[in-house]
Amino acid sequence: MSRSLPELEFDLSEAFIRMDEAVAQTIDGLPDFPGFHKRTTLALDCPEEGRESYEIAYTLPEETIGSDLVTKEYFAVLKEHWPSLGWEVHGERDDVDGNIANIQAIRPDGVNLWYQNQIGQIVIHAQVACVEAEGHPVCGPPLGGVKPENDSTKDCMVLSREELESKTADAVAPFEGGQAATIPFTANGTRREAIGRPEPTDRET
Repeated sequence: MSRSLPELEFDLSEAFIRMDEAVAQTIDGLPDFPGFHKRTTLALDCPEEGRESYEIAYTLPEETIGSDLVTKEYFAVLKEHWPSLGWEVHGERDDVDGNIANIQAIRPDGVNLWYQNQIGQIVIHAQVACVEAEGHPVCGPPLGGVKPENDSTKDCMVLSREELESKTADAVAPFEGGQAATIPFTANGTRREAIGRPEPTDRET
């Protein structure tokens, strides 16, 4: 389903605070939430000249990798929790085994949330597509117990494309034996799947 870029009611000065707020609202609905291990901030491609797209990504701890709680139960919970907040669940994809690999929802203000299973490792992405590049960005403290040494978002530090590719390759290679790909926004304001992974069954609504 084609989707135009959301009309945002805020600019860069509020973007990071709103993304963290959306993540906080998301985890408020997750039972027995284990906390987060790290937070990163990424600059992503925007198809509109003069605007900028950003993402805050939170990774769950290694001890949760592959657990039914985060790879199965939380998907079912979010399919009910997000709509209860007035958000639109607009995308869901399965992996090659038929299990849910990721699910997305968008808040009325245009912040997009993406809950992703990367080979059992869960990452929650909060995204703003093509925000007006006005004002100075403000980043609050990390959620979920992230330690300062695992928070690249402090002081609103945004990773460059080269740093992102290097860090992501280091994280992905042990699981997939390959290099990571930069994952930009599509024209519809969401993110593309990483290059080189099996094409999942699309169940977008």
